[in-house]
Amino acid sequence: MNRLPLFCDVASAQRIERVEAQLMTAAAEAACLRRADDGGFVMRVAGGVATFAEDGSPFNKIAGLGFDGVPDAAVLDGIERAFADRGAPVQAEVSELADPAVGALLTDRGYRLASFENVLGLALDPAYERVAPPGIEVRVCRDDEFEAWLDAVVEGFAHPDDQGIPSHEEFPRQVLANAERDFAAAGVVHYIAVCDGTVAGGGSLRTADGVAQLTGAATAPAYRRRGVQTALLSARLAAAAAAGCDIAVVTTQPGSKSQQNVQRRGFHLLYTRAVLVRQVRQAPDEVRVVQYDGAREKIRTLFELAEDSPTQLDSYIEDGRVLVALRGTDVVGHLQLVASDQTGTFEIKNMAVREDRRRTGVGRRLVHAAIDLVSRESGRCLLVATAAADIGNLRFYQRQGFRLRTIERDAFTSRTGYEPGTLIDGIELRDRVWLDHRLGGT
Repeated sequence: MNRLPLFCDVASAQRIERVEAQLMTAAAEAACLRRADDGGFVMRVAGGVATFAEDGSPFNKIAGLGFDGVPDAAVLDGIERAFADRGAPVQAEVSELADPAVGALLTDRGYRLASFENVLGLALDPAYERVAPPGIEVRVCRDDEFEAWLDAVVEGFAHPDDQGIPSHEEFPRQVLANAERDFAAAGVVHYIAVCDGTVAGGGSLRTADGVAQLTGAATAPAYRRRGVQTALLSARLAAAAAAGCDIAVVTTQPGSKSQQNVQRRGFHLLYTRAVLVRQVRQAPDEVRVVQYDGAREKIRTLFELAEDSPTQLDSYIEDGRVLVALRGTDVVGHLQLVASDQTGTFEIKNMAVREDRRRTGVGRRLVHAAIDLVSRESGRCLLVATAAADIGNLRFYQRQGFRLRTIERDAFTSRTGYEPGTLIDGIELRDRVWLDHRLGGT
């Protein structure tokens, strides 16, 4: 193994940043395929790329700028509009070896420094020897081990070592689960560490253009200081060397335990990225989702858009919590979320969008807000039921990631408070379809 300190010139940084931009592109495209909608985007910009996967995703950023000229103002205008349309800030990660004019341009456009991150590298050669601390097994994660892998990694991220500069970002479990699945579709391989028969940690590896990208490494707090990270790092480096990579790179928070750990393994600081953020300027008609604490009767007309039986509506209108979509102070949509009798399972009981605001993304925002809320409360499953006759609703929920679960025959009858002969799109209202969204599951 070549242990000489690495020198990173502009060409080397450009190569690493190009690989990073390729990864963000592949991951965002995978997210679009997973969601089967047009909510995400990939936009090229001056040798870099702007990507958006979904609300709150770590793939929502601009990467790779500054090595192929200065971005055109009109192109940046389009990118910033695309992020604003999705209610997201614009985050640009710019290497210190990039063209300095890029940082000046972004600052002039209202971007502000949010944090830094360090990129460290290690020279690889085919003679790399794998280190295996006793009692720890590291292997490629199987599909049936993904949940255990995710649990360990999420727990590790949730309890960072109290050292260095804290990250300005924090992601719910469901967002991380989606991101890791999209990473896998983008060619990232997950590695699992098992200690005393228990999953103790995990990490990931992607190889491209001779660069090994080490991502997503974390150890559950109960297994720290036992060599888990050493084993994970060694296994991935050995795989990268065998794949013909000549350099491995890892990104850390400045002064963090993670940085200290990889430097002890021979990594050297190559360069620092500045993380520049431009916040969304909310337009007067921008829609936002908040929890509703008012009287339910004040928004009963919205509930009635989704419920044809007054008797049924009276029986549950006060249940659970309600999220509302606001345009200014005007309520344009709502979603009622209730807990089921199964631990970790919640149900979208009633949801509707005012007719004049349909097909504008309001429903999607409400559902995603509900998913985020349930994920933050460690929920594992979100249910929703809709009429089998309502083809539009079935299409909508499946496009948000829900899958068909069961069919409840003759759910809509006079016995349950529904007028016989009611038609939806020319189909008689009779049967109910249940769908579910596994949060972090299969």
